[in-house]
Amino acid sequence: MHDAPILDFALHHLTLGRAALFEAIQGNMEHGIRSAEWESVRCELDTAVLGLRRAGQQNFLPLGLLTRAWLRFLTGALTGPESAQADLDEAWEIAARGPMKLFLADIHLHRARLFGLAIADCRLPIEGAKYPWQSPAADLAAAAKLINACGYHRRNVELADAQRALLPRP
Repeated sequence: MHDAPILDFALHHLTLGRAALFEAIQGNMEHGIRSAEWESVRCELDTAVLGLRRAGQQNFLPLGLLTRAWLRFLTGALTGPESAQADLDEAWEIAARGPMKLFLADIHLHRARLFGLAIADCRLPIEGAKYPWQSPAADLAAAAKLINACGYHRRNVELADAQRALLPRP
């Protein structure tokens, strides 16, 4: 267990980064986010991901990558190196090798919610505003299938919310 302290510190930074991200998002709704707040969140999440890599704990790394993808998306780093898409793709590679089906469901939801909503709202500042994967509908269908197959029903509300926001109503 000589790696345990590295993992402990990495998870500590991940917890701090997630809390700071949620606080910044909540603050943005009320007062707007200062760049110093984003920088603090970025520092915590980068430290967490680096620590998870150093600890060699692939089973925890997708947690850090998913959270950092959310931050990168919110700060405009959508595609390319060091972007939300890069973090989501790396998390996918790890989870698919695992197999880590719950993370695969989470990744499908993150992809649809972040990129699908931005395209739907015309807020995606990417030339051509193309969804980087098959489609938001395909990601939501795959997420629903995994959620049901794995009994991962704590994601049902999030899935239903994403479906209401992204899928056309009959």
